[in-house]
Amino acid sequence: MPSAVRLPPRSALRRDVEVPVLPGLGLTWYDRGPRYWARRAGLAFMWAVVLTLIGAIDVGLFGAIRHSSRTGFLVFAAIDAALTVALLVFFAVRTVRRWNVAALPAHARTVFRVGRGRAGTLLSGLVQIGYTLAVLIAAIAFLFFPGFFLLMFLTSLLPEPPAERQARLWMAERLRERGYEIPAG
Repeated sequence: MPSAVRLPPRSALRRDVEVPVLPGLGLTWYDRGPRYWARRAGLAFMWAVVLTLIGAIDVGLFGAIRHSSRTGFLVFAAIDAALTVALLVFFAVRTVRRWNVAALPAHARTVFRVGRGRAGTLLSGLVQIGYTLAVLIAAIAFLFFPGFFLLMFLTSLLPEPPAERQARLWMAERLRERGYEIPAG
């Protein structure tokens, strides 16, 4: 896997250059400093906890199904395993195909900012955490299907998540257009 595209520090950018905000990573993805790694570790931990909780619920659910009907247990376990494997294979293939595509995630095209200064940064961070929690709560529908959460956990463990990779390539193209020297990555 090629290393991350090296971008100039944000402090070296002209004022008219806007760095997009990525869901879950905010602006920290650009410089990849300690706050970035703390966010990444927090996301990985969150997905591990969610996956553990869903695993415990699934064990209880499948145990109850197995106790009442062995055939029902085998059918549900086979469906769950097949859907999980299909989802992981689909996203693995999609990631390989789109690895060097320069693009921003759909929700990162606009800069999300609430207020100005440190208070605005704090409030923006809280809103982003709220957004992540809302997505998590909405995903309760997938409660009995751990494939999605397994995918999110595995993605959080990658050295460079696909959305960040694509945003780095996109940003490198924009900076090259403005005259910055960015080595091809």
